[in-house]
Amino acid sequence: MPVLTFSKVLELAKQKRIAPVYIFIGEPQLCKEKAKEIYNILQDKGSTIEVYNLNDKEDKKTFSKIKGYQEGLFGLRKVYLILGGENIELSKEEEIIKSLEKETSVFTWFIIAEKFEENRPLYQFALQKGAIVFFNFKKEEDFLETELILKLKETGKTMDRKTTELFLSLVGKDYHHFLNELDKLLLYTEERAVITEEDVWSVTIPLEEEVLFMVEESLFQSGPEKAYRIVAQLLDHKEEPHRILSYLYKSFKIFQILAEFLEKHPELKKEERFSQFSKKWEEIKTDPIVEIPKVLTERHPYRIFNLKKHLEKIKNLPQVFEELYKADLSLKRDFKNPYQVFKELFINLWQKTLQP
Repeated sequence: MPVLTFSKVLELAKQKRIAPVYIFIGEPQLCKEKAKEIYNILQDKGSTIEVYNLNDKEDKKTFSKIKGYQEGLFGLRKVYLILGGENIELSKEEEIIKSLEKETSVFTWFIIAEKFEENRPLYQFALQKGAIVFFNFKKEEDFLETELILKLKETGKTMDRKTTELFLSLVGKDYHHFLNELDKLLLYTEERAVITEEDVWSVTIPLEEEVLFMVEESLFQSGPEKAYRIVAQLLDHKEEPHRILSYLYKSFKIFQILAEFLEKHPELKKEERFSQFSKKWEEIKTDPIVEIPKVLTERHPYRIFNLKKHLEKIKNLPQVFEELYKADLSLKRDFKNPYQVFKELFINLWQKTLQP
């Protein structure tokens, strides 16, 4: 098997067509999760597994000392899962290939690597007798959307574009969280073929940072009513009002930090085109003299660019924190209804700090 798509590799594995070596190239965590889907099939058939992380010095040392590869008990298949596969030494690759050429039916190797050169012996062996799978999506969101489409197809379900975007925006980029929430959603809609936005809101637990982003974006792009509807949904799902308010405070605190930084760098502040903004941002980041707050460096340049555009709409940033403080008092001191508190908060933010 040459370079294949993962869906094809999985289909062949389910048909008991198992390769002696699989090389998964790309983001390590994603590769590991996809490899797991195949070696779980093998373990169901009684195979045993050994795991070595070659990014770990002790594991790498132990792995280098292995001489010969023992088959599993009673002649069952033995699975080797190698993390940090780019660190396999050339002599070890040749040793692995030699063992596979003697007997390919009792061993299967899973090599997980961020990169793996084509001229390496294991790559060439896998190209002829194994399988190579690339997970080289330009964006993590592309990968998750592809995974979602495949899962929906497997279960005979559909969701429209708007529902798809809502689900992906809620679960964020964490692959484990994505899988957990998707499993819940599929189980919840087990007897129905069409998944709706209401289904997504009913069972999906969003990542905190994604909720913060959604509320913030909704407020700036769609106004107070849309932002309030998202928060109301969170309250319906028993999210603590104080935590939601904390999200909002952190969000506007980033705006404050960015505003102070842009005052020191007017060349960034005045830039309206992302291509030029990104270029200048990278120049500043690589300047050893310039100190950039960590909360900014952790974000993608396009995210910073969007924050800058939103910041331009805020006419009174100190007033924002005043309104957040009032909302906090309403919850803690006056014990007001959280729904009413947030509705008033968004209206006040819109009228007093955001409206032109």
